[in-house]
Amino acid sequence: MVSEAVQRPALSRLPANWFISQAALPSSQIVTLKLALVPKDAAQLEKKLISIATPGSNDFRKYLSKSEITSIVGRSSDDIARLTHWLEERGVRDVSVHPHRDWLMATTTVKTVQDIFQCQLALFSNSANGRSKIAAWGSYTIPDDIADLVEMVSGLTTLPSSRLGVVEVSREELAASTAAVITPSTIYSTYSSAVDSTGSHGSKLGSQAVVEFGNFANFNEDDTQTFFETYQTALEGEVVTVVYGDNNGDAFKPSVEANLDVQYIMAAGPFVNTTDYKITSAIGSSDIEDEFLDYTILVNSENQPPLVHSISYGEYGGSYDNATDQRFSYELQKMGVSGISVLLASGDNGVGCNSLGTSQEFDYPSSPYITMVGATYIDSKTGEEVGATLSSGGFSLDFMQASWQADAVNTYFESGVTLPSESYYKEGRAYPDVAAFGQNVMVIASGKSEAVSGTSCSAPIFAGLVALINSELLAAGEAPLGFLNPWLYANPAAFTDITSGSNPYEKCDGFQAAVGWDPVTGLGTPIYTALKQAAFDALTVKK
Repeated sequence: MVSEAVQRPALSRLPANWFISQAALPSSQIVTLKLALVPKDAAQLEKKLISIATPGSNDFRKYLSKSEITSIVGRSSDDIARLTHWLEERGVRDVSVHPHRDWLMATTTVKTVQDIFQCQLALFSNSANGRSKIAAWGSYTIPDDIADLVEMVSGLTTLPSSRLGVVEVSREELAASTAAVITPSTIYSTYSSAVDSTGSHGSKLGSQAVVEFGNFANFNEDDTQTFFETYQTALEGEVVTVVYGDNNGDAFKPSVEANLDVQYIMAAGPFVNTTDYKITSAIGSSDIEDEFLDYTILVNSENQPPLVHSISYGEYGGSYDNATDQRFSYELQKMGVSGISVLLASGDNGVGCNSLGTSQEFDYPSSPYITMVGATYIDSKTGEEVGATLSSGGFSLDFMQASWQADAVNTYFESGVTLPSESYYKEGRAYPDVAAFGQNVMVIASGKSEAVSGTSCSAPIFAGLVALINSELLAAGEAPLGFLNPWLYANPAAFTDITSGSNPYEKCDGFQAAVGWDPVTGLGTPIYTALKQAAFDALTVKK
């Protein structure tokens, strides 16, 4: 089969601080080629995931095996053989195929990539952080001979605008703050969860993971133990069970972000086996979009990946080609149909804002197939839980509003709440979905206690609670929660509704928290006992 050639557009603009540091690369320089193949039936995959995730469906929580997923999306053996032969004829070598048969990886030269895809490769560098990557200087074209098989070339037209992360709070800022300090005991008392005093390592069924990006995203094991000694002695001796990548937290100064993620997912999900993914890219392929895809490629190739994943990284939306964003969303759908829950920090810049204050920004990633977690804090004077100003929320330009959130979002707009004067895309995917503590959260870094703030705190806290619910389901012989969002929106009573707070940013007004879902705290913060009950009650829901 021969299709028309497909041209993938160049970036509309270079993100801040990026420039071309080497316009012409050596023709013999070796590069890695990652081809995202056109799925056999992406629409069926999406339909199946929604059915599996919707309470009352005949497919509810009936997850697919790796071979069943491959049967839906994987290209045929003949397709793979044709594509491999075509590439090898043109000098591409070391071809390998993903288990789902929807990715093809290989190595080749700069000249070969330029000849095949009619593009000019260059080395791009970032003046702010020193990072570099090889990408196409302009657009590239998928030849007509293989356009029916190849959807995109990963990384050719992506450059990251920034890498969002946790904000460290100084002692002076902490002393002046009206937000109370958060420790594991605050989570247990506020969210109605607790540590099983009879628990031991791995005694809770299921699994959980934190996902780190970048060469310096290392957690320190001694800091983890000091954290438990300081804030939850029942967990002393608990360790991360599996580490993917080279964690150098003992050799280099540990990452506060990585320490936070490990410490709080293990505190919120005690005695659940914990994995750390450290996803890095060598020079030549170094941006968050590439790394997000690398992460999903890895997880979707594993036979038994962790059931709950927490991610605290992202960037402002719009600085990438849409094909990359859509592909990441597709990869999340494959994770969902296999029973995996993925939670993401929504971001730390409120609604974001353009320089004129006339339009809100939005956050990446914002797929409807990931659960986005906003931030709250406890007012130290009133004891009330409040939506944090930093909590990113609003409406995505990358995806339309999901059906399961439509009623909740419409109720917000019909509530009479004061709406922002700046523009935003009301029809887009609304976020966050839920929230948890994200201000003045105490961690241990380099042996010392310090406070940090950001939705980077919120995601691992909520993820740990999801992992605990999974352990209860698995102990009862039931399937895990998997993709969460349709079930979450069907159970608003399982959350504490946060009705105060707002998320302005610079010149933009931002949104106000209100009764029900809102773009500051989503559905609200978890009531563990109610969520656990809702997880079991969903098994008996009839359409």
